[in-house]
Amino acid sequence: MVLAERSCAVCGKVLADPHRVRYCSNACRQRAYRRRATSAARASTPSAMNSDIPGALPALVDSFVGRRPEIERLTQLLAQRRLVTLVGPAGVGKTRLALEVAGRLPQRAVLVELDSLDDGDRITQVVAGAFGVRELPGRTINDALFDVLRGTRTLLVLDNCEHLVDASAHFVDLALRRCRGLRVLATSREALAIPGELVFSVDGLPLPGGSDPLRSDAVRLFVDRARERDKDFGLDSDTVAQIAAVCAELDGSPLAIELAAHRIPMLSVGAIHDRLAGRLELLTTQHRTGSARQRSLRQAIDWSHQLLGPGEQVVFRRLSVLAGTFDLDTAIAVCADDEFRPEQVFELAFRLQAGSLITTAGSSRLRMLESIRLYARERLDASEDGSATHDRLTSWLTELAQPLVREPVWFPLAAQRRLEGLIDNLMVAVRWTASVDDERNAVLTMATVRCWMPRGFLTEGRKLLRAALDRVLIRPEHRCLLLTYAGYLATVQGDIQEGVTHLAEALALARTTGDPVPLISALYTMGAVCQATERLADARERFTEALDLATGLRDETAVAMVLERLALTAHWQGDLDRADELITGALRRFRAGPVCHGLSLALHTAGTIALRRGSLGSAEDFFADSLRNAPASWLEVPFALEGLAMAAGRRGLGERAIRLFCAARYIRGGDRLYAEPAWRRQVEASLGDWGVPDDDQIDRIAAEVGRLSRDQVMAYALHDRWPDPPAAPVLAPDEHDVAVLLPAGLTNPEIAARLGISVRTVAYRLNRIRTKLGLLTRDDVVAWASRDA
Repeated sequence: MVLAERSCAVCGKVLADPHRVRYCSNACRQRAYRRRATSAARASTPSAMNSDIPGALPALVDSFVGRRPEIERLTQLLAQRRLVTLVGPAGVGKTRLALEVAGRLPQRAVLVELDSLDDGDRITQVVAGAFGVRELPGRTINDALFDVLRGTRTLLVLDNCEHLVDASAHFVDLALRRCRGLRVLATSREALAIPGELVFSVDGLPLPGGSDPLRSDAVRLFVDRARERDKDFGLDSDTVAQIAAVCAELDGSPLAIELAAHRIPMLSVGAIHDRLAGRLELLTTQHRTGSARQRSLRQAIDWSHQLLGPGEQVVFRRLSVLAGTFDLDTAIAVCADDEFRPEQVFELAFRLQAGSLITTAGSSRLRMLESIRLYARERLDASEDGSATHDRLTSWLTELAQPLVREPVWFPLAAQRRLEGLIDNLMVAVRWTASVDDERNAVLTMATVRCWMPRGFLTEGRKLLRAALDRVLIRPEHRCLLLTYAGYLATVQGDIQEGVTHLAEALALARTTGDPVPLISALYTMGAVCQATERLADARERFTEALDLATGLRDETAVAMVLERLALTAHWQGDLDRADELITGALRRFRAGPVCHGLSLALHTAGTIALRRGSLGSAEDFFADSLRNAPASWLEVPFALEGLAMAAGRRGLGERAIRLFCAARYIRGGDRLYAEPAWRRQVEASLGDWGVPDDDQIDRIAAEVGRLSRDQVMAYALHDRWPDPPAAPVLAPDEHDVAVLLPAGLTNPEIAARLGISVRTVAYRLNRIRTKLGLLTRDDVVAWASRDA
């Protein structure tokens, strides 16, 4: 279906009403009137727009798109502050925003461009020339300029100060002190850092976030510039989605978006998107006028790079190995060596952030915009520093992941959270170690899989483990752990035979290493598989051997993990007194030790035992605590929900029981997350007691539950708050194409190959699907797609 292509002349909203010609509402019509009135008032003031003055604001020849909140805020700030500096990275649109704001203000505005000036001592002379001030005999140019400015209310737009930032700061400070009526709007990639300055950070244009991508300033800018190149450039839902993907990959950078749009009509939007990996060559323009550094993305970034000192350039290129977001400790670990001490790296990174070459990304986190990172990566690859930098990143992440190989059967949640914040960089290190045949690949693979598990990326984890196991250079103890993880994930997804095969190999190999840690892990996991397949005597034997080894290591948390499994085994064997004794010991140790996911398991087992004894209140408390202590993962959550469902059923709360049961079933995605047969029989046996026998009613409840977010499910389970479900979302055709392939277990590269699109496009569409459906993980999307198939 072809989308409406006319938009409001004020806010840019698509005009759905065919009777409206220029404005979407009366409010926008009134805004346009006020703008015309303001422009007329400025025109009636001779000094405000004097075309004879060299520095008069230029008449802009292309349209200005978006930035309404920034314009309104800057207009307010310039009424209150005398110096505002727009700061941001290359191509973010600081100059254009400054001109747009200055052109809407009632006072006289003069533009001074510094980008072609290479001598800071000449700033006063250039500014004076912009105001038409000449040096007179017996008077300095400073005195002549300040005498003219002192009696006027003037806005000086001082553009591109970054390469002369010290001289610019000195001039502005002196001018503001000498001329009370002067205000300055500066643009720079680095703040002037003088008293009275208000720094206004300029970021990329807002990206699509809702159901209508055409409301996004970034998408609207692309469309506007594309139509300059091709007046017949049409829009349909697929094209809009591709434009949104291009804008997202370009971080909303106006320069990059405009340069991309300039490739229309030679390239389609899809072809542009597929070529963005080589964006530094792709994003250029043939415009013969304007600043040279605005004619290509590479030149725009190169301008900033040339302003860096030697040490800043080294840290800049080294940081390019970091993908996604990172913290300062990681930056130091990657950059510090014999040449640069940690405190030097801190200072150099601070300068890069001040110069807009790295940006903040939330509390205490940093990132490089992808275009800047690709430029820096080119610099790293051209140096002799690349291998050593990758090695430092690998060493740092391997050290963070050491609890995986040091602690048997458990992993501190604090360490896992730290690695989850570096998951993109873990993948960088996994790929690099695989390419150079580095044995640290095994530990990094386990760390990645450990971080993926809570997100539901189980299939991806199994494939990554298989790739690691195919490598030759793996230490035996690491191979044991890889096999143990592979066996566990296979079992969780119901592939019992594959799980047993991996675990049998892990167990046999572990007995030859002489290291108790991999042996405990293999015994524990094999015992869990035996328990799941109802070979309870075998499970007890494996757990008992693991308990002896863990006790010998004096690892109380490992002891607690094994005691919890032994307690559950005793419960299934009908020895409730022994089960109570074991689970009490496990909970005591968990609560005294570091926080780990085992506490949620132990609380669930305690609830299971209490439920079997008929202690409903205790069972509900244990299941609720298990849910609260479940890490950000769907793996433990369904068991806690099913426990609460059984307790609700016994209290006669049939609809609540069905809702909780359906929520658990939805999270599992059918049988995608495995539940032990004994537990499943216990849950299903209680269905008949819940008083909701009507299949249509169960299906209705299941459909409602399937639309809830994780937070809504948790709120209902813990606080009995049932939300009004939103209307069922509808996927766009390109989103549907990706969603229907997920239940087949395809990876992003496989989906990309199947659909003929890039891997980044697949990831972008998956993110849109999760946002639209209110889902947390990839497996949630799989479950949704399987249900609707």
